Amino acid sequence: MYLNTLNIIPTPKIIQNIREKGYFFIENAVDLKVADQLLKEVNIDNISVNKNEIGVVYSGNQKFLSNCLTRSKTAYDLITSPKVLDICRSYLPAIYQLISHQFAQTRRGFNMPWHTDNNQQLDSKVFVKHQMPGLIFIIYLSEQNISPFQYIEGSQLWSSNYDSERYISDAWVQKHYRKDIRTFEMKKGDLIIFDLHGFHRARPFQDRNHVRNIFQFQVEQINENYLGHGEQNLVNVGFIDNPSPDILNYLGFGIPRKYPILAKTSIATMSMGELISLYNQLFYPTLKAMITNLGKALIPGEWQVTLKRRLGSSK
Repeated sequence: MYLNTLNIIPTPKIIQNIREKGYFFIENAVDLKVADQLLKEVNIDNISVNKNEIGVVYSGNQKFLSNCLTRSKTAYDLITSPKVLDICRSYLPAIYQLISHQFAQTRRGFNMPWHTDNNQQLDSKVFVKHQMPGLIFIIYLSEQNISPFQYIEGSQLWSSNYDSERYISDAWVQKHYRKDIRTFEMKKGDLIIFDLHGFHRARPFQDRNHVRNIFQFQVEQINENYLGHGEQNLVNVGFIDNPSPDILNYLGFGIPRKYPILAKTSIATMSMGELISLYNQLFYPTLKAMITNLGKALIPGEWQVTLKRRLGSSK
């Protein structure tokens, strides 16, 4: 139901391509109805303000939902699908775990430099690159894409030479590895799987009307030298309809995780337009709350109960 062309591609072919080139690209990997369902469940416009639920956050020109497994059964089914697990099992010979997952929406002006994702963190800061094997799966959810995914073919084999660098410049890449850049004009439902040690990026865009929606998750082979590696995975237990020991270990049950959930956000990471929109949403509810609280302070408790009873209110 959830994976189309990916299911009919032999896993050994996928693994061989990733080992040699660093990536494997699959068109129409996810059914468009499934992609739409994922977008609906994520509900990227649902910003939580004093709501007792997991919400979307802003960081500059991006929106994130970093705990999709609390809100989306579709996300859970994709992450735990037999084909995905078979790929991970074949590429990562030892115990592998889901390290992070998120839905991300990017708008114009955001520039992600060339980078690798083999990051080891101290609190919220990357302080060293690790050498554990790992894979990243990115499903594109935009109808059109003018900011294609780019990967430097074969870079997973030599990127450790640059572990002291958090990013590398596009000018440097163009000078030294231009012929090895592979560009994927990805559309809604397409999937790219790649070795996280390879240099990659999404090409920057400035189109005012374009947004890029992606769902991505990262799986790594964790050894005893990296205990605590990874973000906390919050999971709606009602989604787990296949609770085998392997699945629970893959999701991180009972395994300590020390990293904070990224991106780190606050009111300060919201744009002026978003702040104005938030203000408009809050103004009348805030005014109503102030009047209600003032009334509660002035009216005795017994009168409040009597008034609620007469109005038929249970609150």
